[in-house]
Amino acid sequence: MNLRSTLICLAVLPGIAYSAQVYAADFPGSRTGNPTLGVAQNWNGFYLGGHLGYGVGRANSANLSGFTIGAQLGVNFHVGPVVLGGELDTTYSGIDYRGFTDKFAQKWLTSGRARVGYALDRFMPYVTAGIAHTSGEMKTATGKHEQGHYGYVIGLGSEAMLTERVSARVEYLHYRFGAQTYTMPAVTRSTGIVTNTIRFGLNYRF
Repeated sequence: MNLRSTLICLAVLPGIAYSAQVYAADFPGSRTGNPTLGVAQNWNGFYLGGHLGYGVGRANSANLSGFTIGAQLGVNFHVGPVVLGGELDTTYSGIDYRGFTDKFAQKWLTSGRARVGYALDRFMPYVTAGIAHTSGEMKTATGKHEQGHYGYVIGLGSEAMLTERVSARVEYLHYRFGAQTYTMPAVTRSTGIVTNTIRFGLNYRF
């Protein structure tokens, strides 16, 4: 699936879920009245969770790919139907490039992001942006060197309440990191990194 298709899927998920909710309201025994876009579900409070994903990207001319796993901690609060919040996350990354004699790997991805969502009862589409850091490791036939890269991250996602405390979500994140110089014996390379990830996660509110 290409990036454009992924973004379209993420964008329509909340609409599909909300349409199903409206349709279900017409069945016998369901709640009466027309559903509204008010704040029926309370998204306020702190949450802790985990995520799994897959990432692709580039480090200069090298194509990167691999799986990711990590954890997140955040907080939400309502301003009417708008949900404002912040989140910190850390992700162990298997995103890398393996050549015949060269290897480049992103070992960790971390970020601090703001989130802005819109509560559709138990469903919430949102956008997010913030600062990010990744650790890179370059190996060549002559040695290896590790560097830290700083940059920014932007993204969008959709979250749904499964119970009063547990929610599931899917999100797309685009990272762009500034260049750092890797120095090995007889080899010096300036490398910048661009990474795109799709992540699926669960959160527990407390």
